[in-house]
Amino acid sequence: MPKLERTYKGAMRRYQLQLLLFSLIYWNLVIRFAIFMRMLGARDDHMADMLSKGMNFLVDEIVSSSVVISVFAALSWFTLNMLYPRMVRNFKMRRLAVGVVLLDIVIFLIISVLLGIVHYGVSQDLSLAESVSHLPRFLFNSTILFFLIVLFIGGYVYQLLNTLLHQVGYAPLGKIMMGYYQKPREEDLIFMFLDLQSSTTVAEKLGHKKYSYFIQDCFKCVSNSLLATRGRVYQFVGDEVVISWDAKKPTCYKGAVDFYYLYEKALNKRRDYFEREYGMVPVFTASLNVGKVMAAEVGEIKRELAFHGDVLNTAARIQKQCKRYRKRILVTREFAVRLIKNTKEYKIEYVDLVKFFGKKKSIKIYEVHKVEDN
Repeated sequence: MPKLERTYKGAMRRYQLQLLLFSLIYWNLVIRFAIFMRMLGARDDHMADMLSKGMNFLVDEIVSSSVVISVFAALSWFTLNMLYPRMVRNFKMRRLAVGVVLLDIVIFLIISVLLGIVHYGVSQDLSLAESVSHLPRFLFNSTILFFLIVLFIGGYVYQLLNTLLHQVGYAPLGKIMMGYYQKPREEDLIFMFLDLQSSTTVAEKLGHKKYSYFIQDCFKCVSNSLLATRGRVYQFVGDEVVISWDAKKPTCYKGAVDFYYLYEKALNKRRDYFEREYGMVPVFTASLNVGKVMAAEVGEIKRELAFHGDVLNTAARIQKQCKRYRKRILVTREFAVRLIKNTKEYKIEYVDLVKFFGKKKSIKIYEVHKVEDN
């Protein structure tokens, strides 16, 4: 689907740029605060003198310090999002937080060496060999030790924030930190239940160990499609993933259906890999529903943001009908009406009127097709 891919081209790039911006802001704030604390002065200085030293440094060296810090932040972002994941994948390493922190420290030491050479070469007019010989005095001192401690702590905090942003997203994280969901809140959301077709048969064929790797590989393909359509993972449940979109945004209806086709395309791109490693290519089916749900923080020892409401229950039950009717993607009437209202790229086809156990009303279900498919 060339047109669909063109629509969302660059979504991953924009996301990475957002992470880069976050890295630049975070490290500039952290290191600048550390510099300020370091420059406050000796213990017997007056408070006014200490603040004067710190503020003078921040003002006088604002350009040079910003450049150096930004270079470090950019390299730290590259290490966390590009280099380290590739090392983990190629060398089959365990992904550890301390690994990224150690790489950040190596980057800091390399930058410190370069700054030391520039300092002795430019400020004191020494040759390269003489500058290198003076490096131990430049590197091995209390200031460098202080910044190594700052980097170690700051690196761990950065990864913690990065993990939280990946798990709950920017907007929900801000609301959670402000205690917004401590009281149940009503929200209008789109929910998709995406499930592996014939999961029991696949699990029996592969065995539980290889099946776990299989599911991991399947869900690795979710990320780009999710970022492109601005969806958010609510939860992974075995071989099923539940995803939500903001129903107040008209583009999210098309985006939710686009997600399914983009994800299907991502799996097909790795067809050779799946056939080589597992002897099969995964096929997923999905259901979509929209409506009001309640969102609330639940749990004490382990807290998470949970959604409650009939919208999720209905979507989960409709997903099970994909096998019965041999359809790839089924939606409720509520979602179908809003989808057609907001896009002409999809059309709907009535499937059946289904009566679910425990529900008084029957549910009309529809299949979604791309207009160009038929």
